[in-house]
Amino acid sequence: MQFLIVDDHSIVTMALGMLLKDFDGQNNSVYTANSKDEALALADQYGDTADLMILDLSMPGVEGTSLMETIVERHPTMKILVMSGLTDQHSIVKVLQMGAAGFIPKSLDAALLTAAIRFVLNGGVYIPVKLLAEAQRTSLLTNRDTQRHNVETVHLTERQKDVLALLAKGAPIKRICKELNLSEGTVKTHVTAIYRAFNATNRTEALLEARRHGFEVAL
Repeated sequence: MQFLIVDDHSIVTMALGMLLKDFDGQNNSVYTANSKDEALALADQYGDTADLMILDLSMPGVEGTSLMETIVERHPTMKILVMSGLTDQHSIVKVLQMGAAGFIPKSLDAALLTAAIRFVLNGGVYIPVKLLAEAQRTSLLTNRDTQRHNVETVHLTERQKDVLALLAKGAPIKRICKELNLSEGTVKTHVTAIYRAFNATNRTEALLEARRHGFEVAL
């Protein structure tokens, strides 16, 4: 596999590099960048072949999520796992909505970090449970009546709930087909219906909205 690591602290890129070099017992290729310009050059060189980029949002000369936005614009299909010391809800939700494969705080321990990387590589979207809980709590406190109304008005069929549960576990379409014994066309129809029910455009938005609407989404 091929990994890209972007962080302005060399000790972080070194530690992650050592972790990913033999990740899952393979002899992986790891490329690192310690600045905005190096990050863009790295993305341009390996954006079409890399299995995963681990990106720190807080780089010198970078404002907010601007570096992430540029990389996504240039390489929309590249899988990016954001890692940052910034854990405010707005920033996390924004990068997830931009298409990030997940968000991990820098305080995450090695075991959970490894699990998060493996989850993302298998097609999942890693979302901090704390973020989802906070989003749900905030929604309930700011407009409890609206929240109750939303729970009542968003209806999913039992099969759609099954599909939603597997989406939350990061299952790709083919795995959902196999586990539920459904055709690919049927699963895609259910996924589209779920997105429409929550007014979402991607898996991450759908999962966030599902939690806000009271659905039990296990992560």
